[in-house]
Amino acid sequence: MDKLLPILKTSDYKKDEKLLFKEYLFESEISPIVAYGKDRGRMVMYESATDENDFNLKFPKLKEEALSNLKSIDVHYQITDAEGTKILFAEGNEYASEKILDKDFMMKIASELNSQSLMVGIPFKGLLIAIDANSPMRLKLPVIVKQYFDNPQQDKISDKVFMVQNGEIVAIGGEKIPKTNDSDSFSFSEDKNQNYSIELNSNSIDRLTEDVNISFQQVLLMIMQKKSFGGQITFKLNDNINLDTKLVDKCHSYISQIEKNEMLQVLSQTLANSKVNFKFLHNGELIAPKTSNSTEVEKTDNSEMSNEKNKKRWWEFWK
Repeated sequence: MDKLLPILKTSDYKKDEKLLFKEYLFESEISPIVAYGKDRGRMVMYESATDENDFNLKFPKLKEEALSNLKSIDVHYQITDAEGTKILFAEGNEYASEKILDKDFMMKIASELNSQSLMVGIPFKGLLIAIDANSPMRLKLPVIVKQYFDNPQQDKISDKVFMVQNGEIVAIGGEKIPKTNDSDSFSFSEDKNQNYSIELNSNSIDRLTEDVNISFQQVLLMIMQKKSFGGQITFKLNDNINLDTKLVDKCHSYISQIEKNEMLQVLSQTLANSKVNFKFLHNGELIAPKTSNSTEVEKTDNSEMSNEKNKKRWWEFWK
């Protein structure tokens, strides 16, 4: 074959080899690794850079070539019925699992399953399993994928389940909340209606942006695990951060950005059958979104909001 191709590996694959051309399949340390190498039939020769500059220079074109070669590989699949749910199995080719990187292929099988949102498993090399993310089977797929992963027919890849929306991976589930260094910055609670509250100890706007981002990712992982959600996420601030117009505007900005993120809302609807709604409280007082009759600290600095649009959006971990 002698073609440059992406090859999926377990999440710990050669983690200390920084100059090997590889990356996470999804931006998470629990994600499988995508390594890039030339398939020469009996063996794969993996590509490496000479230094960091060489890596940054060569990697984009190398990745583009590898993904183009992947598209040319024809992978067959079959659809079976289980408990009234269609399950798609792509197998019979050693690059069946890697087709999760082929957007056109993923959109094609989504069409076959009559769904834009898929739950996908790639437990070992040569196998890809996909279902409609809204089907009742979504509660069982993580178990099925784990069984295949624990009893692999080829090299293991991942025991996780991936959410694929419009042909692209948007989330990874089936894992405990990863440990972070931010345990002092926020804590979680869940009520009987599966609504979440996040206690934030942020002491600046920059820190708040980071804490909202990280804590929201972790709540989303919990929703994916439990497959239940009441639809409400409340961020609770305290005296560590001053209540002023800038803070209120920033909280409104977070909400506005999230609500305009169609992919995020579709993901929540798929996983939890509920749109995500957000509230920000400061010492128990609602500061965002403000009701129409509220008068305290609610004027928006239009110049700041305009500048905000030109900055990197805080939710770009989805991209």
